[in-house]
Amino acid sequence: MADQSSSNNTTINPENVIKILMATDIHLGFQHNRNTGTTFEDSFITFEEILQYANEHEVDFILLGGDLFHDAKPSQTTMLRCLELLRKYCLGPREIKIEFLSDPNIVFEHCANKVVNYEDPNFNVSIPVFSIHGNHDDPSLAAVGSLDILSASGLVNYFGKYTNLVNMKIHPLVIKKGETQIAIYGLSHINDKRLARLLNESKIELLSVPDEEFFNILVLHQNRVPHCNYDYIPQTKLPKLLHLVMWGHEHECRIDEEFVPQTKYFITQPGSSIATSLCEGESIPKHVGILKIHGQKFKIEKLPLKTVRPFVFDDLFLQEEEIIPEKNEVTCDAVLRFVKRFIEDKMIPAAARLLTGHPKQPIEPLIRLRVYYETEEQIFDLIKFGQLFCDEVLNPMDMIIFRKPSSSEKKTRNRRPKIIGDPDDPDAGPIESRSENDSFLDMANALGYHDNDDNDEVACIRDIPHKIAQHFNLPSNKMKLKVLSNNGLSEALIRFVEKGDGDAFLDLAKFQKKKAAEYLESCDGDFGEFSNIVEAIHPFIEERDAQDDDNQVKEFFSTRTVKREISDILSDDDILVDTDEDNKSVQKEKEKPKRGRGSRGGRGSRARGTPKLKF
Repeated sequence: MADQSSSNNTTINPENVIKILMATDIHLGFQHNRNTGTTFEDSFITFEEILQYANEHEVDFILLGGDLFHDAKPSQTTMLRCLELLRKYCLGPREIKIEFLSDPNIVFEHCANKVVNYEDPNFNVSIPVFSIHGNHDDPSLAAVGSLDILSASGLVNYFGKYTNLVNMKIHPLVIKKGETQIAIYGLSHINDKRLARLLNESKIELLSVPDEEFFNILVLHQNRVPHCNYDYIPQTKLPKLLHLVMWGHEHECRIDEEFVPQTKYFITQPGSSIATSLCEGESIPKHVGILKIHGQKFKIEKLPLKTVRPFVFDDLFLQEEEIIPEKNEVTCDAVLRFVKRFIEDKMIPAAARLLTGHPKQPIEPLIRLRVYYETEEQIFDLIKFGQLFCDEVLNPMDMIIFRKPSSSEKKTRNRRPKIIGDPDDPDAGPIESRSENDSFLDMANALGYHDNDDNDEVACIRDIPHKIAQHFNLPSNKMKLKVLSNNGLSEALIRFVEKGDGDAFLDLAKFQKKKAAEYLESCDGDFGEFSNIVEAIHPFIEERDAQDDDNQVKEFFSTRTVKREISDILSDDDILVDTDEDNKSVQKEKEKPKRGRGSRGGRGSRARGTPKLKF
């Protein structure tokens, strides 16, 4: 392991080594839905295995990186099961060997009980649990969430909850064991764009411990992979005083430490403990880790999760396969037969190899096959196909996703489909004319509509505006939007999807058409020919500053919302006229105020007289 690891453990006194079990994204309460066949029990089975690992390895504490629960308001059954497991594995008479040196009134300011649980005389804690919240169990600003309840119960030490999102000063959990001292900074989930802006403006400050050498850890729960502009946290932009970043939210297991060359810190990404979507990253084997720290050195020991339901993901490019229809068999039935054999001969045996022999591991596997097709004749009935595997696979109706290969994928796989009976003549050469459907599929690929299997629905929607901008910023597409703008389309899409605004696109088109017409009216020239109009509009497109356009679009939708609210209280015979007087009344309406609706007694090893740190 890198030069940060301990090279010779035999010479190290274990009383100077802090052992931490790291896990993120446990998603208690996740159950069967339309995207996956995972059952309600899976998350609890794996969480129990994680707690058993903590006991087996006698860790000093457990560190969770958010999304302990799948829902912000988990069901009573989910909460009960969580409390039962924490009580069973984290309470007991075992001696706590770590000292907690932070001022609990500062680091647990948001908690009802402002004390680290193992120093509470009312509890016998054998394994402390420290946790931030994620986006799934985010209580929102100043609200009570599921982790607040666990904190009040004394079973979890909840840190990293912030209400001041203007200038953030993050106080660390300062923990000492023997000669080793660590500072853990918690940053619960915040809107990625807001956090990226705060980092760029240097408005996040990690308060370092004065006059001491500590091993500094940051626990956060944010996008690491770029989904769209500024909708992620660049891994090079975090404060330089860190030694290790424990990254939650991303479900792919990348628990081996990764050095960031532009900085001096490492990143570990434990990933989720169960698959909550049928994407490729979720099929990577799941692990948790034991982080061992001695002085300024560390080592991560990977622990495989043996109770995880088998999940196999694969790709199948039909153009690379020789699929021979039988007599009187249509193309789609030949493809169905080939895909069925592919799953039976390759994917189900691969799932069987993932069985660990653990008595609580679910046996029925999750299967996802991404089929890249070339022609519509290759698509078969998914319901009919799923019925063939009802007794073998947990998600028979979600096994297959059809996808049109992108241009980049075609370049690396330029062989034609080998389906005998293909109506396309292989010697006919490239098709010169393109149908309307072809253009639609190209746009779908450009906007990422075929990526739904790789992201949850919210992530896909937030990604589409970025894809719109990418598509229309290409030199070949730059002038295709002559009236509408990238920002306008993106804002209308978000309002259409998130707010159910069915008129967003129509009203936007009217607004931006009016702006374009006003520009043309201000120009001198003969616009009798359509080509003259197209030529005249080019400067309008090129001069439209992105930031000004974004502000203009948002101001339009804000004003339009107010007008719509006013129109809702008018009778059907009333008409809103776009006059100066009307605009004044709208402005007055906007200005109106809205009506609101330790141990027990001393089991901890903190030396007598050791002061709590206040800074």
